[in-house]
Amino acid sequence: MKELQKILVSGGGTGGHIMPAIALCEEIRERFPEAETYFAGRKDSMEERLAEKHGLEFFRIPSSPKGRGLKTIRNFFVNLAGFFKSLTLIIKLRPEAVVTFGGYTSAPLLLASVLLRKNAVIHESNAIPGRVTRLMSHFGVRVACGLDSDHPIMKKLKKSIRKETSFAVTGNPLRKAFSESANDLSKELPGYDETRPLLLVFGGSQGAHNVNILIARSIAKLKDNFPTLQIVHLCGANDIETLKAAYENVKLTYWLFPFFDDMSSLMKKADLCVARSGALSVTEICACKLPAILIPLPFAADNHQLANAKVLERAGAAVIKEEKDLTAASLSETILELLKDEEKRLSMAEAGEKVFIKDASFELLKFIMAV
Repeated sequence: MKELQKILVSGGGTGGHIMPAIALCEEIRERFPEAETYFAGRKDSMEERLAEKHGLEFFRIPSSPKGRGLKTIRNFFVNLAGFFKSLTLIIKLRPEAVVTFGGYTSAPLLLASVLLRKNAVIHESNAIPGRVTRLMSHFGVRVACGLDSDHPIMKKLKKSIRKETSFAVTGNPLRKAFSESANDLSKELPGYDETRPLLLVFGGSQGAHNVNILIARSIAKLKDNFPTLQIVHLCGANDIETLKAAYENVKLTYWLFPFFDDMSSLMKKADLCVARSGALSVTEICACKLPAILIPLPFAADNHQLANAKVLERAGAAVIKEEKDLTAASLSETILELLKDEEKRLSMAEAGEKVFIKDASFELLKFIMAV
């Protein structure tokens, strides 16, 4: 791999776009400590806070989703401003590559990169390529995918990209913590007992209201049938008081958090999880060899969370429960079945490990530099 001097990275909107971008920056710093790594995104955003937390120089680029009605006109001009800001930034920084991680925040930067004939790469984390990824591939932007799938939209994208160096399945980059040993959780989880089973419930960076309610209605049955069970529930900020009341009524060993910093340790300690199926979540689940019950977000664009979940289900690493068919009774029954079947959970863990692409950050970096 040739020496890297400067690179501009962008990822925004949700943790699923931002954290893989941060993981790539970590990889670049490790392999090319002299390289200048810049991060671009929206003003006063999650990506700005996280980039600065990781010591990355941040540049603000206006961007906005398509919108409807009069918002379409407004958002067009926001993105136009973002395009010209991107042109100015790329001319000023002169990066060897511009790498984005999907979503509408990528569009202005990628268009400017194409116009300036830069090495432009978009990383698509989901099993179904998003609209920005599909559009930009027609302009010569190279595509790296995190989850391989046989979905018709993915097949169509692969067929449309003729050059071998313009497409690769690299895996989804994860932070270094996911390749390290789990930390002791006794301080964060007072009273935690490693000899007792641990169920982890989480819905992603924004929480998941419907999943939270289903779990709240399930815990009495879980306690009655599995009294030694411990639950860590990451519920977002809005449902924490409602859930606290539900758990207190049942007297089950639990810990509630709006979010949790050391997710890698938590996932490595858990025996089973109930989760949404965003691309980052399913990748972390596989990396941690964590058996999963996946409840795809039903309103995700192109139903991509269901496609993500099916990648794991086909491998034998997860059980899918679609929200439209799910009740508290059926969810608790599935949880109990898996908690009582250690052999099944071990098989699911091994299957998840096979799905996971190790060193995805390095694989992506190699793809970026292969021009």
